[in-house]
Amino acid sequence: MKPSNAMTPVMSIFTTTHKLPKYNSLPTLLETDRDTDSEKTLLNTPKEDTLSCTNTESSVYDSEYPPSRKRWGFLTTSACVTLLNIALLVGSSFCYYQAFYSKRPLPGYTTSLNEELKGFSYFSPLLDVIDVPSKVEQINGSLFPGRNPPIFRLPPSPEVDEAWEYISQIAMFGISTQDVIKLGKDPSKTVRLPESLGFPPDTHLAQFDSIHQIHCLDALRKAVFFEYYYGKKKSINRLYWIHLSHCAGVILQNLMCQANLDVITLNWVNTQKNPFPDFSVNKKCRDFGTIKKWQDEHKLSEELLKKIERPERYVEVPAPVQNIMDAFEEAKTPWDFDWTTM
Repeated sequence: MKPSNAMTPVMSIFTTTHKLPKYNSLPTLLETDRDTDSEKTLLNTPKEDTLSCTNTESSVYDSEYPPSRKRWGFLTTSACVTLLNIALLVGSSFCYYQAFYSKRPLPGYTTSLNEELKGFSYFSPLLDVIDVPSKVEQINGSLFPGRNPPIFRLPPSPEVDEAWEYISQIAMFGISTQDVIKLGKDPSKTVRLPESLGFPPDTHLAQFDSIHQIHCLDALRKAVFFEYYYGKKKSINRLYWIHLSHCAGVILQNLMCQANLDVITLNWVNTQKNPFPDFSVNKKCRDFGTIKKWQDEHKLSEELLKKIERPERYVEVPAPVQNIMDAFEEAKTPWDFDWTTM
């Protein structure tokens, strides 16, 4: 018996010769009607290609993402942002500490301060603490002071003395034991600042050599105007002359040690028969004001220095000259004793 015409559409569905491709889920009749193009694509797909797509979703993930990305798959966007914020917080905190609180770099950490100065300077703990800029300046090397001379070239007066006192005043500050060692000195022989006065452990007394040189230059200046500064005194301690000799030697050695290669040109000058040197040369200078400002901000007060006493245990360095005062007493003039023994 043949099936009736009413049953034909239903039977045609079950007797279709088309094989639907295997996939995660079969499309419904409604979906098939809606997207005939997608169905045609699936129907026309070769068998081997359709079989390769019959795995679970993990097969799709494996084919699209390499193993290195799967290892970091747990890092979501929010996790990456959190880690980045933490890194920025740690870095910012370190930079803030180094800039405003740290007196010297951390062990093993170097700064970029004064890289040019470090190239031709001996060790100084201040090279990593003070940013000393350099600038080009023209030296006032005129033979005559002129109408507006620097105050340091004027004859003695209270104002001139005040100006020289400001730039030549030697102040004390503290450095660490490691700094003393790097300076080539024995920390067992250098003066330690007592912890009882609030100083950190292993803090040693120090001062700037450049300020001492200016102090010596001021001493030689005063010797030029001897009558103004010492004329009213009946006698001068012979140690005064030793001090001048020391100052002349220190300044000479520093000038020779730091001998520059700056060049002086010569001009034909009115009323001068021979070429006359132009001492106003251009120089690349360190900013002395920066060094002086740091010293003033970190110097120890006179009241505090007076409280420093010799500890119970210390290494006493022998005096460079024995019986120097006896030699002065025996001498009739400042120069008639044996200087070779001093």
